[in-house]
Amino acid sequence: MLHSLLLSNDRNTVRVVSRVFKDLEVDMDTCGETFTALSQALEHHYDAIIIDDSMEEPHVALTKLIELPSCSTSVRIVLADPAIALHPVFRASTQVVIYKPLSPDRVRHALRAVRNLMTRERRRGNGRVTTTLAARMSPSHARGTGKQILITDLSETGAAIRCDLDHVPASGGVNLDFSLPNEPEIIHATAEMVWQDNKERAGIRFLDMPSHARKQLSRWIKEHPSGGTRSIAARAGK
Repeated sequence: MLHSLLLSNDRNTVRVVSRVFKDLEVDMDTCGETFTALSQALEHHYDAIIIDDSMEEPHVALTKLIELPSCSTSVRIVLADPAIALHPVFRASTQVVIYKPLSPDRVRHALRAVRNLMTRERRRGNGRVTTTLAARMSPSHARGTGKQILITDLSETGAAIRCDLDHVPASGGVNLDFSLPNEPEIIHATAEMVWQDNKERAGIRFLDMPSHARKQLSRWIKEHPSGGTRSIAARAGK
């Protein structure tokens, strides 16, 4: 089933959007604040993100959400007041704008098309795999073997990791070395830190990776679609 995230604290908005998504057989989580939404997105993949522009700094919420690997391919929807100029972040980063006042018919008309777009994005193959891969990571300017970490979620564009956050930079570039299960070759990538929490979890976005390694990663991800409960493990790069 498709899965969506609504960020709104307006009861009528939540009621209308929830009703329509339920009719369209799209599961939906609702959050009333950005921190809660980010916490949810750490645990779940979302096919769509819906942001109510009446939230406090809604453009900041969208920017933070789409930096997460779990939301990198989400369809982005903003619920907008037509009397207020659309923020540049929304113009650049959203695919659908639904103008207020919201009614079931208006939302249903827009979301039918959105549901098809969500399905296409899911079928693109830009998936993610829940895994347990030992890896080594170091700041981009550092020399040496780096610190051991665990990759807990892997996609073609980035990864979620677990590590002692005192050993990694809060932001900026990092070097990452890991190998895929049953693959002898070590993959080296440069990446950037995009988020951290207080539970020794963080997310990175890949910046550069050799083309043969990227093809190898893409092939492996397509061969191991997420959805099962089995964890896939491998050793760290040496």
